[in-house]
Amino acid sequence: MTRFHKINKPLILKISPVLCGLILAGLIFINFNITQAQSKSFVWDQYDVVITLQPNGEMHVEETQTLNFSGEPFTFGFATIPIGSAGNNDGIRNLSVREGDIVYTENRSSQPHTFYTYNDGEEVGITWYFEPALGRRSYTFSYIVDGGVIVGTSAQGDGDQIFWKAIPADHPATINNSTVTIILPEGVSPQQYTGTTDYLVAGYAHGDDAIVATQVSENGRIITYQLTQPLFTNEAFEVRVQFPHGLLNIPVPKWQSQMQQSDTINLIAYSLSILCLISGLLFVVFLWYSLGRDPELDLVVPEYITQPPDHLHPAVVGTLVDERADMRDIISIIVDLAHRGHLTIAEKDKGKDHTFHLIEKDRSHLRPFETRLIKDLFGSGDSQTLSSLKYAFHSKLPNIRKQLYNELVTEKLVDNSPDSVRKNYALIGGGLIAFAVFVFFFMGFVAAEDVIFALAFCPAIVLSIIAVAFFIVSRHMPRKTAKGVAAAQKWLAFRTYLQNIELYENLSETNDIFEKYLPYATAFGLDRSWIYKFAKQTTTPVPTWYRPIHSGRPKSRQTSTTTGSAPSLEGMSDSMSGGLESISSSLTRMLNSTASTLSSTPPSSSSSSSSGSFSSGFSGGSSFSSSGGGSRGFG
Repeated sequence: MTRFHKINKPLILKISPVLCGLILAGLIFINFNITQAQSKSFVWDQYDVVITLQPNGEMHVEETQTLNFSGEPFTFGFATIPIGSAGNNDGIRNLSVREGDIVYTENRSSQPHTFYTYNDGEEVGITWYFEPALGRRSYTFSYIVDGGVIVGTSAQGDGDQIFWKAIPADHPATINNSTVTIILPEGVSPQQYTGTTDYLVAGYAHGDDAIVATQVSENGRIITYQLTQPLFTNEAFEVRVQFPHGLLNIPVPKWQSQMQQSDTINLIAYSLSILCLISGLLFVVFLWYSLGRDPELDLVVPEYITQPPDHLHPAVVGTLVDERADMRDIISIIVDLAHRGHLTIAEKDKGKDHTFHLIEKDRSHLRPFETRLIKDLFGSGDSQTLSSLKYAFHSKLPNIRKQLYNELVTEKLVDNSPDSVRKNYALIGGGLIAFAVFVFFFMGFVAAEDVIFALAFCPAIVLSIIAVAFFIVSRHMPRKTAKGVAAAQKWLAFRTYLQNIELYENLSETNDIFEKYLPYATAFGLDRSWIYKFAKQTTTPVPTWYRPIHSGRPKSRQTSTTTGSAPSLEGMSDSMSGGLESISSSLTRMLNSTASTLSSTPPSSSSSSSSGSFSSGFSGGSSFSSSGGGSRGFG
């Protein structure tokens, strides 16, 4: 049994004010901390950097930062400097920190007047700790830079350079004033612009030299760079000076040698990539020109031909002219077989379906592709509904297409199957794509970062472009023989005749050719216009092999058929009372439905589609970015 306890209301009333008070105090405390954190800020009143160049190329750098802290006390400062190719130097060493006369000790105790450093291979960092500080404070840290001088050559206009990022862009507060000084060794002074007395010195604040006042001492050894306006967050202060090469015995820094080697590798890789790209594309064009182009014949063919120029079947003709066994070519096989008396087609279910009936007739003279289609269409029976072939016939199409391509080879119209030729060249393209992927990942893994684009991306891109060229050209590589070219030209002239039949014939007097040439019109993709043109002639008879659902007057005589047997041609002919005009839409619908049904694929396949209808200045180091940089901050 569940027990309910009686609530003591007076007790709750006593406790509630206490809880409210605690919650209110907590909110006040949190708000106080947030306010204090938000009010904790600082600015640099002065940020000075002195860079002293030693005769051996070392740079002794001293940064003196004078700050004004406000809000909560600050207890530490930090700085990071990139090294190697990222910082254009060979390393940072001998870091030290002092505050006035107090020299900080290096350890990790995090106690005031101590500091620690780290080196992760990409940057050197230092963090120093001081007594909680507010108001104006000054801290100085110094370090030695190895390999910070960009070494040039003795060529005219060239020289050695100091190009240093004295204040990095990553500083969290405004710097009101800053002076950077570079001190050169005895006997060394900046170079001058050719033909002038102006020194090759420059300072940049956020990339702008107009807000940096530059001055060179009388002896040329001391160069001063002074900001003329505050430096804001995300703005760097860079200084640059060039002096004659050879005055100091400064070895070429490792990072510079590596960069120059990388530049050489990149140049070679880019050049080879361009050469390979041009050569590859030219090779693809050469392949097409030598192996894919049809032979040129000195043959004169009239604009149109009124009779089929040879014995080729309609489907073979359609495959020959475009070198593809399309769905319309396969439908033309059905129409041609029906015209020659091997099968009939009857409309059923108000035009929603059709039934194919196989006629008993000698089939020994049929071509292999015709025998294959009959076997695939009817199986072991003698009738088949179109609806029963939906999703079931598409797997038969490749074999029929293969037989059509083989027929071209048998007739010596082509040397090789057009489909096989296309697939072979597409396979080369696929191999190049696979090789491009391998090169991309392999070179991306083994190549250094500064050459990875040239050694990984460029070859992969070049190979991919050439692969695409192979994919494109593969469509045009099938080649006809001289016999095939002559036959195709003649058949195209016959196609012109069929396409413009009304210009060459009086359709009302030649309507007997409608059924005769319908298979060719189907293979040429002219079936719709062919039916439409002859349907306007009232004397055009309905094909004897097609039996639509009759919607006109009662038939003149009864046809004798038994259930399941094929209607006789005589009976089908007698049942037509309105001519082609009355059933043209039915005939067109049958052709389109047959094409879409036979090529239909199950919805679960990756793609579902049907065929539908079948119709001067600094030199030497000018390509280098400034050295140093990193970040500075306090907390």
